Amino acid sequence: MTLFKPAIALMNRLKYPQKFFLISLLFVLPLALVMNLLISELDSRIEFTQKELYGTAYLRPLNQLWQYIPQRQLILQRQFYKNAQSLKTSSPSQELPELQKKIEQEFIKLTEVDRQLGQEMQASERLRDIRFKWQGLLDGQEFLGFRNHEALLEEINLFRRHVVDFSNLILDPDLDTYYLMDAIAVKLPEMQKLLYKMMYTEAEIVFNQEVTNEKKARLISLISLLGDYNSELAANLERAFQNNLRGNLRNALSIHLRNFVVSISEVNTYISQLASQDNNISVIKNFYYQEMERTLDDSFTLWQKVVEHLDELLEARIQRFQERKQFVLTFVAIVMVSIVYLFVGFYLSVMRTVHQLDIASKQMTSGGTISIKLDSKDELSMVVRSFNSVAIALRESEEKYRSIFENSVDGIFQTTVDGRYLSVNPALARIYGYDSVEQMLAQIVDVKTQLYVDRDRRQQFQSLMEENDTITNFESQVYKRDRTTIWISENVRALRDAQGQILYYEGTVEDISQRKIAEIALDGANKQILALNNLLKLENLRMSSELDVTRKLQQMILPKEQELELIAGLDIAGFMEPAAEVGGDYYDVLQQNGRIKIGIGDVTGHGLESGMLMIMVQTAVRTLLQSEENDPVRFLDILNRTIYGNVQRMSSDKNLTLSLIDYEQGKLILSGQHEEMILVRKNGTLERFDTIDLGFPIGLEEEIFGFLDQKHIHLHGGDVVVLYTDGITEAEDEERKLYGVDRLCEVVRQNVEASALEIRQAVIADLRSHIGNQKIYDDITLLVLKQK
Repeated sequence: MTLFKPAIALMNRLKYPQKFFLISLLFVLPLALVMNLLISELDSRIEFTQKELYGTAYLRPLNQLWQYIPQRQLILQRQFYKNAQSLKTSSPSQELPELQKKIEQEFIKLTEVDRQLGQEMQASERLRDIRFKWQGLLDGQEFLGFRNHEALLEEINLFRRHVVDFSNLILDPDLDTYYLMDAIAVKLPEMQKLLYKMMYTEAEIVFNQEVTNEKKARLISLISLLGDYNSELAANLERAFQNNLRGNLRNALSIHLRNFVVSISEVNTYISQLASQDNNISVIKNFYYQEMERTLDDSFTLWQKVVEHLDELLEARIQRFQERKQFVLTFVAIVMVSIVYLFVGFYLSVMRTVHQLDIASKQMTSGGTISIKLDSKDELSMVVRSFNSVAIALRESEEKYRSIFENSVDGIFQTTVDGRYLSVNPALARIYGYDSVEQMLAQIVDVKTQLYVDRDRRQQFQSLMEENDTITNFESQVYKRDRTTIWISENVRALRDAQGQILYYEGTVEDISQRKIAEIALDGANKQILALNNLLKLENLRMSSELDVTRKLQQMILPKEQELELIAGLDIAGFMEPAAEVGGDYYDVLQQNGRIKIGIGDVTGHGLESGMLMIMVQTAVRTLLQSEENDPVRFLDILNRTIYGNVQRMSSDKNLTLSLIDYEQGKLILSGQHEEMILVRKNGTLERFDTIDLGFPIGLEEEIFGFLDQKHIHLHGGDVVVLYTDGITEAEDEERKLYGVDRLCEVVRQNVEASALEIRQAVIADLRSHIGNQKIYDDITLLVLKQK
């Protein structure tokens, strides 16, 4: 209720119309915000898709230029070779004027598209550059003019990339449209470029009647690239077919795709035959060129079909978003009208009930009979129906209170602030040794001076009442009527007026003399026990100091949060809680020259000896890291021999399980024998790595090299690795049930999206919930690593 006091206070100050207005406003504001965000998101998606349509509008005429300008280059090339073979200038090809007319028409279409969309796409300047270079080709009269087309083609290619970048193409969220965009923006243009290069090279070979090694190498390279693109195009469009929700792409494009893929394979076969011929050739079959021309036509036909269906999908998507937007607006409008209607009805119903409540309350105060009938069945109607029951209960309560007051075994009283009794019950009179209530009220006129043995006790009582308004178990020594003393315990509360002034005190009194006598005797016994305990503490002081030093050393060598925050690529959180003053668990995170070494271990037993062994292991690990020992297996072998020597010198039977992890840029190398390593991928997939075959207990045997191995694991962003000791998995609840690895894995999997610190807190909280009041028998150590 404390949490809702401000809200209750605010509601109490407002009338019902104001309450309804405030609640409606608080409801409408977030709804309006959510609606704005939703509509904005739909508008953003419509705008995104519309911009993709702008891109395809540019690419249509641009693709035609990509078809016609290389054709012009090839015609000029072949005309040049024909003139060179006949040693005279032949008349220009009849195809050129018609082809140049088509090119001019496509430039006009492209200019018209740019006039409409140039400001949106920021493409006008690039279009002017392309037009300028085309005009330069027309005006040029170079002997080898066909070779000057490369600069124009490169400019067209750059223009296409600019359009693709600015129109969101190949960034589409839907797989079917994404792969269609990839086909028209990347795969088909690149394959057309390779086909043109093949035709260009084939013409050179025909002209020279020689297939040089350089030409062979070029043809083989073109064949390889064309084959790769052909495979990728077929695979990508198959993905588009599979992910097409409307299911129309496969029927519309599969035949054109199959024809084109087969034509590419045939072209590669023909060109492979050409490349495999001897250097000197006498005749080149004309079907090379014809097959490549036919394949080029198939590529542009496929391109046109793909872009047509892409536009259909994009327009359908825009329509879908617009319909969704209209549905949302209509639905919200209907809901708002319904809410307003119900709010008005609710307000009128409440006001009717309030009016009837007012009538019922007046009848109650006047002592009349309540006979109000209500149609509603809400909480306010329940209040009206309860009024009559309350009146009856008040009368019965007064009678019961009088009976309790008169017959209670505890004393009951009311006193004024200045110490005069207003009322007492018979039990209180008997406690204080008076024959009757009337006798006590007549003889005690000042509680402070006549009742309390300690004259300051009344002042202490009043000071506490001023601060707290209630007091419980207030114990005092008081006089009885015959001036003998007893001990009493009081439970009292203060009653105040509207201005906050205390009107009087009321409470109960209990005679506790027998208990106080027992407490005094018990206090003497406790003093004797305390003296004995002090002697025992002095005996244990030296041992306690030694354990305290070891415990502090353990805490000092644990990695600090500041160190963990400096680890690049990992979000790390650790936790260790020993079962005794000195534990045997070990974990550490060390960084040296960019190398990160992570360790976790469990020494057998607890206490001073186990703690010292843990400290030795930490020191040896840091020393080996400083010496730049990079091989995990040799690292563990040297560490074991070092610890084994110390254990033998100590004549100790202690040893430990230890796992070490080398981390670098998302790659883990796990070595050493310990508990399982838990890996939860970002998508919730669980992987558990058993370390039984990766090592041997440290300090148990001198030579363990043959038992050591390592395992490589790759982490992706959001993956979580958990290392732990058996103090977690073997923790018992009050019914001796183990916590277990499966429960640990489930807690980590449920919190995989949280930070390492939050995952650690979730595991420890769940573990403590499992343990409850059960004693902790083993050290608890947990280390959480999360790939950033």
